Amino acid sequence: MKHRYRFWMIIILFYSFIIYSKETTAQVSVKGIPESFNLNLKKAIIIPVLQLDSVHVQSMLEEDNKFRIDNRYGVIQTCSVNIKEEGVKIEIPGKGTIWQYQVESKDAFSLGIFFKRFYLPKGASVFIYNTSKSLLRGAFTQQNNNTGHRLPVAEFQGKNLIIEYFEPLSADFSGELELGSVSQSYVNFQSVASTRIGINCSQGSNWQEVKHCVCLMTFNDTYYSYFCTGELMNNTRKDETPYFLTANHCINSEIVAHTLVTYFNYENSTCTSNDASQFQSLSGATLKSENSFSDFSLLLLNEYPGIDYNPFYAGWNASGSNPNSGVCIHHPDGTAKCIAIDTNPIISYDSVTQWTDGNSNQTTTTSANTHWMVEFNQGNTEVGSSGSPLFDENKHVVGQLHGGSDAMSLYGKFSLSWNYSSLTNRQLKHWLDPDNTGKIILDGIRQKAPQSNFIAEIQEVCLNTPILFTDESEDNPTAWLWKIQPSSYSFANGTDSTSENPQIMFLKEGIYSISLNASNKYGSNTMTQANYIMATSKINVRFLQAGTDSVVCGCDLNSFPLIAYGALNYEFNVSEKALIDTKISSDTLFLSLNKSAIGGKSFNTWVKVVGTTGTCTSSDSILFHVIVQPNDNVANAAKLSLGRNTGYSNHCASVESNEPYPPSSGCLVSNNWCPDQTNSGSVLNNSIWFTFTAPSNGLLTINTSGFDDQIAIYSASSPGSILSGNSIQYKILAANDNRSATDNTAQIVDLTLDPGKQYWLQLDGNNAAYGDAVIDLISNSIEVYPNPSTGIFYLIISTPTTEIADVAVYDLQGRKLLEKQYTTSLTSDKFSLDLSGYAKGMYLIDVKINGSNLSKKVIRR
Repeated sequence: MKHRYRFWMIIILFYSFIIYSKETTAQVSVKGIPESFNLNLKKAIIIPVLQLDSVHVQSMLEEDNKFRIDNRYGVIQTCSVNIKEEGVKIEIPGKGTIWQYQVESKDAFSLGIFFKRFYLPKGASVFIYNTSKSLLRGAFTQQNNNTGHRLPVAEFQGKNLIIEYFEPLSADFSGELELGSVSQSYVNFQSVASTRIGINCSQGSNWQEVKHCVCLMTFNDTYYSYFCTGELMNNTRKDETPYFLTANHCINSEIVAHTLVTYFNYENSTCTSNDASQFQSLSGATLKSENSFSDFSLLLLNEYPGIDYNPFYAGWNASGSNPNSGVCIHHPDGTAKCIAIDTNPIISYDSVTQWTDGNSNQTTTTSANTHWMVEFNQGNTEVGSSGSPLFDENKHVVGQLHGGSDAMSLYGKFSLSWNYSSLTNRQLKHWLDPDNTGKIILDGIRQKAPQSNFIAEIQEVCLNTPILFTDESEDNPTAWLWKIQPSSYSFANGTDSTSENPQIMFLKEGIYSISLNASNKYGSNTMTQANYIMATSKINVRFLQAGTDSVVCGCDLNSFPLIAYGALNYEFNVSEKALIDTKISSDTLFLSLNKSAIGGKSFNTWVKVVGTTGTCTSSDSILFHVIVQPNDNVANAAKLSLGRNTGYSNHCASVESNEPYPPSSGCLVSNNWCPDQTNSGSVLNNSIWFTFTAPSNGLLTINTSGFDDQIAIYSASSPGSILSGNSIQYKILAANDNRSATDNTAQIVDLTLDPGKQYWLQLDGNNAAYGDAVIDLISNSIEVYPNPSTGIFYLIISTPTTEIADVAVYDLQGRKLLEKQYTTSLTSDKFSLDLSGYAKGMYLIDVKINGSNLSKKVIRR
């Protein structure tokens, strides 16, 4: 036997699905019949056919025998068939559309299909049946959707099948169904070996509960189909998460895991019968953890086994203690479930193992004491048993089958797989003990009685209006019994006290208590919610978590939710429709600032909701004060002038896409900022933008005050260049975070600029600080406006300190016409000069201040 398992180490790289079956249903599906079975067509429909290549049965069997490929049974043919594009289309007036597509083989025993794209809307269905309509599987529905949008389907007996897809007119989206590959089985493995012990023989009588964790599994590598064994595993939460343990040499990649089909309860009913059925199967899995040192892979099945599968979630022992005895439950050679028993103590295999293929080529090596060595004295493992569990005397899994010989079997130790590696995708502990409880021994569990729970679609209800109650019980209830007190109520729309999700009308005003008893074959549980429903002739509709007068930043209006409560149906309205975009989803109104409002003024808007339940109506409204930060964006930068600039806040500011920022090497480092990265703070938080023109002398000092801010100066050809994401299109000229160790406001001193050129200033709150900002642009310079003027000119005389400015006006012949003196400071730098009494023409204004001579030509018109 050992050489057979060795060979799998090299041949099985990727895997899939399929198995021979005489049953008419399999996998998680919904009962029903195809829509086409109900049609009375006036003429025959020609269904497109995919004619598969010959599988060459005898050649494949001879190859398997020659190279000892004992667990291969099918050949994969890849394809890409969009059923909705390539299938025949049949319209059903007023109901929906059918698409049909046929697959046909010349010589296969059975066919297995793999949908590489499976994504169905509610109400859609997929059926598979043969041309004689004697075998039927399905319907596969929205319940079979999974995150990977793939679906492998268990083997379908015979040489042909028809795929039928139905999509209703009312579908909420267009379904996707694409066939990716077909497996053709060239092996009919219904043989029975005399050395095998069926699980329902007397030797298995003590394992009738535990046996339900073990499954036959099939998969493919995009070329061929294979089989192994695996088992459902319990975890410390005991929440029936469908973790599935098998051998690493069977499945060790995500691609292969997607194609997995697991077969539950594939066993003969008695010790001597041959009636095993693949009736119950699940499709697909994701690979969570794997490691070759102990040859394990842990999968998460895409579907949950239902109550009718009678699943058992195996317990485990990660202590590493030697078991006193061992039992293996497995599927030898892909056939019905069997048991093998070793009544002697199990020992650790203390030798290095060289694993080889069928041609004696070495494929891998495992270290000493990584495996349990078992010598069964009743039954034995075979090809197809790989991945099957080794149970100790307490029915705990202690390993999974790696390989062996006819005399012994080697099982990778569960205790080594547990936490041998610190990586979560290389160990079992992270997944089977998700809360890090420290447990190393855990019992298995069966599905149990439900835990009742429910919710009403609304609790304040209008009289004589049907209200939907939804069962939210855990652990798969199959029966329900509802009780209501007091008795002035009635069930509506065909529901009654035994409905899973009944509709109930309350006939008199008052407070009602609701009780639900949920049960299944494991037991029952009752939940009562006292004083749960208030029935009234007047409902009270209101917005949740919002006052009647609210202030909100415009930057926060990005799918901003307003949840209404108190009714079944709602209508919403906003007064400023041109500035606010809305989206409605059931009881929630989402508000977003319209692009036209960005950079504009702050505004007020009323938001109103009208709610109705039956004949009852009520309303509520909120006044929103929407604060729009005008200079939040570079394109709307506020213009600064020399001197003191006030009236700015970054309270409602945000960060633009591609908005740049300086390096963050230190608070007092030149041209750097210093955000608090230890608390996961962002470098850029709530920035606002300004623009200014460099003074005539090209020298500028910038001071800020008001709160803990950080600033940067940019040179660029346009706002778009700054937001280009390309640092070649802009340049950061200077930056500062803290002006000193004790002062966290920002300052840039004696910045040299090109006179008259436009620049941009970025101001941000350090570590998301916000407040009112004061910005001083300081330079020994003057500005005059308007220029030209009809007579009155205004002078801005900028200086870093309080100074006396001597101002004189000259004509072009150099004659002094006027002389004045002003006291200028940061807070007082604007003065008027009246030349209305002088003739029209050009004049020269000369200013002497702080040792500097400044002059400007002006025109009197």
